[in-house]
Amino acid sequence: MFQIFKSFSTELKFYLLMNALFSFGQVLSGVFQSVFLWKLDKTYSLLAYYSLYWSIAIIICFGLCGWLARKTSPMITMRLGFVFYLITYLIMLIFHDTLSHHMMLLGFSTGLAMSLYYVGMHLAVLDLTTNDNRDQFLYVQSTLFTIGGVFGPVLSGIIISQFKGMTGYYVVFIGTCIFFVISFFTSLKVKGKPITAKSYFWDVIKNPSREWKKMYKVMFADGIVSGVYGTFLITMMTFKVAGGELSLGVYNTAAELVAIATFYILAKFSNPKYRLAIYAIGSISIFLSSVLVSILPILVSLIIFGIVSPLANNMVITSMSAMIYEAIEKDPMYKEKRLDYIIIREIPLGVGRIIGVLIFLVMRKDFDIEQLLPISFSLFPIIYVIIIPSLYFIWRKSKESSKLFE
Repeated sequence: MFQIFKSFSTELKFYLLMNALFSFGQVLSGVFQSVFLWKLDKTYSLLAYYSLYWSIAIIICFGLCGWLARKTSPMITMRLGFVFYLITYLIMLIFHDTLSHHMMLLGFSTGLAMSLYYVGMHLAVLDLTTNDNRDQFLYVQSTLFTIGGVFGPVLSGIIISQFKGMTGYYVVFIGTCIFFVISFFTSLKVKGKPITAKSYFWDVIKNPSREWKKMYKVMFADGIVSGVYGTFLITMMTFKVAGGELSLGVYNTAAELVAIATFYILAKFSNPKYRLAIYAIGSISIFLSSVLVSILPILVSLIIFGIVSPLANNMVITSMSAMIYEAIEKDPMYKEKRLDYIIIREIPLGVGRIIGVLIFLVMRKDFDIEQLLPISFSLFPIIYVIIIPSLYFIWRKSKESSKLFE
């Protein structure tokens, strides 16, 4: 892993450091933000509406953030993303007990922060890596994020358990804000590349690469899962089985320790021709381990899920991201059009997130509150498995020369 890291450019190393600091700030609060919001009303409706609001905000804001990146630079939008993530946590600190009345404000602030950050992040990955080393880079980045994940949750769990009421949450949120500020100043070392002032938005809509055109339905399906399962279902299911903030923090720390070793192996042996196979293994593993915890919500099941989930999630997310980036690069003019591709990507993904939340809210009316969590926890990940054949047919022809499944 160290040799892979050494091979990266200085700018790429600073980019990784910047994101590692940002990720640590996120994991300090990320695991417990869902629990914090849940405690405000003790149902899952508030979590669902929060996810719905930021999903809508992304669809509205992403194009505007892309326009801003074109007028300034992708790194400037990324830095503004750090600023609005900071504002999001300040909103939680300012309103604290009355936050349930300001969920739309919180959701739209989160959506704007994500839009600003991810416009810069996607373009940085495209500009600072190539298709040949992108899988390795993404796994190295995930490893750095995981190292932060080892210490963050247990530290937050200890802090929260030392205070009565919600005070511990506020202390953790302040810590997150500090790391966002540090990430902002570290980002000043990363310049990135300028992008063309001309927009190719409608050209990409009408004449995208062959692979990209077929990835629309995949990105839509991915959004259905990420809008609910990846946003709060995992946290709430593990919180329920683990029992308490400290137990949840210790559990997440143990799970991340297991993940570090597996990420090292994936980074060392990753290859573009194995992306689909890695995705398939990861998606099936997520589904089966989720069903196990839903049927048998006991410590042994949670331990198995803790071993499988971090690795499997990373396999799915990294492989999917790499395929999306490669689909963009299939366009002969991708360097000029890359921002437009990134903006358009959020349309099917965002609509998928909204549909996923609406499905969950419908289920909220049809199922008892105790049944809702295990049923939805096992239902949503099956979508990852369903899209495996679609990915196979999308990439089979373009990978024939590389003999994908040899």
